[in-house]
Amino acid sequence: MLKNIQKEKCLVVGLGNIGMNFDFVLDNTDFVLTHCAAIKQHDDFILSGGVDPSSACRSDFQKKYMSPAFSNIDDALNSFNPTVGVICNPTDDHYSVLLRLLESPDLKVILCEKPLSYDFNEAQEMVKICAKKGVGLYVNYMRRADPNVIEIKRRIDCGEILGPIKISAWYSKGILNNGSHLIDLVSYWLGEYISHNVLGYKGAWNGIDPEPDVFIQFQRGNVVLMSAWEEFYTHLTVEVISPSGRLYYSNGGENIAFTQVKKDSLFDGYKVLIGEPEVFENYFLRYQFHVYEQLSAALKKQESYLCDGFDALRTLGILEKICGEL
Repeated sequence: MLKNIQKEKCLVVGLGNIGMNFDFVLDNTDFVLTHCAAIKQHDDFILSGGVDPSSACRSDFQKKYMSPAFSNIDDALNSFNPTVGVICNPTDDHYSVLLRLLESPDLKVILCEKPLSYDFNEAQEMVKICAKKGVGLYVNYMRRADPNVIEIKRRIDCGEILGPIKISAWYSKGILNNGSHLIDLVSYWLGEYISHNVLGYKGAWNGIDPEPDVFIQFQRGNVVLMSAWEEFYTHLTVEVISPSGRLYYSNGGENIAFTQVKKDSLFDGYKVLIGEPEVFENYFLRYQFHVYEQLSAALKKQESYLCDGFDALRTLGILEKICGEL
């Protein structure tokens, strides 16, 4: 007789792009880009409800996912007690939503969109409150859940990708929106932050989110983080240079290739980056499903590579230091 497996009851607060819309009309066999699609596909979770003030979003959610939608969290929590709370609404409201979710007596974990808060002290309080209540807190820097990103870290840790490491990285749409993804990614690979130096500052995306060029020193290497122009095109690319070769992480992580060092066949005594690169399998189009794979592992007390609240605070602390100089 098969054992009855209890699924985690998920409440998604915010049914916008990352909550529901990015893959709403796509085939979720190939694309899992949102929380709703990932929860629906994963065997360990059930999409018990969604919250959004927009009646159109609630209607779309109910039609596609056949689950109840609520205009506010109070109505949702009066209907059921989630074990997993997912925060996808605007950053300014993260703190108040987190407090409300913590009123669910069955709550085990909260998965929050980045950043936790625009205010470092408020973010610290969010981490502290969750720790006090014994509720896990994770932030959706989803690249950490990508099997390729995990494999790259393994190679760095074991010396297959040798140090010292130098990285050049491009971001667009502001350092808080997209630049923070890269800061979290490279700190995951390179270890503790040591120092930084602002190289230039051209203004803020949308008049809100700063777009500086920054040099950052980490435990295992250095990074030059440069801003591009979201108004022309989105750009998120990382080039990793090491004595072992060159890793190119492009198009936000959709394309990854590693080229090894080889002896130059023409010039004696020289080494070059040549030959067919190792092309990594593309997992990026299902990135949010991998997040829930890692969340499931965390809930089972297994090893998980998600960005937890304390990791998110470290990233937010770096951002606060940089933005405080602009």
